[in-house]
Formats: sequence, structure tokens, C-alpha cells
Amino acid sequence: MAILVDELREYRDIRLPFSRWCHMATDGSFEELHEFAARLGLRRAWFQRDHYDLPARGRAAAVALGAEEVPTGELLLRMAGPRGDRARRRARAPAGVTWLHGGGGPSALRYPSGALLVIGGPSGAGKSTLAARVVDRVPVLDPDNTRAALGPDAGWGAALAAWHGELRARLARGSGAVAVTTALRHGHRVGLARAASDAGVPAHLLMLDADAALCRAGRAAQADERIPDGLFEHLIREWSAFRRDLSEATDPAPFDSITILDRPAADRLRRITL
Repeated sequence: MAILVDELREYRDIRLPFSRWCHMATDGSFEELHEFAARLGLRRAWFQRDHYDLPARGRAAAVALGAEEVPTGELLLRMAGPRGDRARRRARAPAGVTWLHGGGGPSALRYPSGALLVIGGPSGAGKSTLAARVVDRVPVLDPDNTRAALGPDAGWGAALAAWHGELRARLARGSGAVAVTTALRHGHRVGLARAASDAGVPAHLLMLDADAALCRAGRAAQADERIPDGLFEHLIREWSAFRRDLSEATDPAPFDSITILDRPAADRLRRITL
């Protein structure tokens, strides 16, 4: 059992002695939460069905007594009570081969701590944009960022070597990794899954289902000239072939799960957690 507190936030136009507070909840029993709240001098009448509100001073006191500091998203997924139940229903732990279509999909995807998550798809599909928006608390490993960090004279060979090195190091430390790459070639996917296997952690694949027109529009919007036209069109064809295979697949091997998102499902997604 843990007592959880999230970030302090400002709530304007609220008729309370304070306008900035956090939530204190538990992933165990409410009786233990009430006992902890009593140690802070909180009245039982202040209980809000599944949590207590704490101002800055109360939060500091709770942490001093052993409360665990977590982001709001994690608090919602772990907390006991109706709000936590709703959050867990909205979040999905992927398994097998799953297609998510339209705006009625989950708002969160949860993967095991320490796992490798590969976000793949053809160029222009929006992989980097999605990862930057929804990945929570885990650094995103993007070859473009690795190359930029190495400097203007770095070639793609050096950038990819550094990217793979950092990926393996993170997996070996057990800290988990989110890798952005096309993941369209079979050999590439096998190599990524093997890196996770060598570290003794699961590997999951999340593919963005984007057609050729959408990818071309995304590439044009980014003014991306790093990939020659011929290679870009080849990647589109590779995705079409892989997509056909996925449409008939039930076994996600060599990954522990494969999830395919279309654009509306990706737009609905708010959080990916490991």
C-alpha cells in the first residue's frame, strides 16, 4: 500500500483558503488513507470520495511522512476508488496483435516497467510528433535527435550506432526505452526485439497506420529532404506489405505485442506509460 500525492496545480475562482493544491490518494485501503490523513491533521469530512486535497504545506508534510510523489496520470491509474477505476478502464495494456481505429479507442496505453517500446511507421506518419506528445516519464530515443546531438558533421552511420548503443544501455539498466524508428524491415524488427531479449525485458511494437497520401503530406509539412524520394516511396511500399501481413497475424512474435493505430486513434491517445 502506498500513499500518493501528485503535482501542485493552480485552481482559480475557487472559494477556499488556498487556490493551489494537489491530490492525496492511495493504491490500498481507504482506512489506511484516513489514518495517514489524521496524522496530517485532516478531518474525515474533507475526504472527496477517493482523495484528499492538500495545499503546498500539507503536501510537503505528507511527503515528509512517506507519501510517494507521482505525476497526476500515474496517480489516476493507481488510486483506489471510482476515479481510478475509470482511468484504468480507459487505459489499455496491449497484448497480441491489436488494431485501434477511430476516436473511441483508449486514451492511455500502459506497458511494463523496463520494457522496450518501439514506435514505428513510414516517414511522415507522425512517429516523433506522437512520441513527444504522449510518452510519459521515459526519454524518447529518436535517431534524428541523436544525429543532431553529435553535430552537423555526423553521418547517419555514426548516429545510428550511437542510437543503438544508448538503447541497449538503457535496457541493460532496467530503465526502459521508447525508440522511434521505421521498424519496417523484418531484420530491423528482429534486431530490436533481440536487444530487449538480451536485456531480459519485453519488447512491444506500436505502428502508426498511415497511407501514402498522409505520409506524403506529413513529409511536405516537415520539409523533410533527408530521405531521397526513391527511398521514401520504398518505405511506403514496405509499410503496405507489412500492413498486409499484420492484417492476417495473430502472433506478435518477435514482440510481446503489436498495436496498430490509425490517425483518429492516435489523436485520441493522451499518454503512454512504462
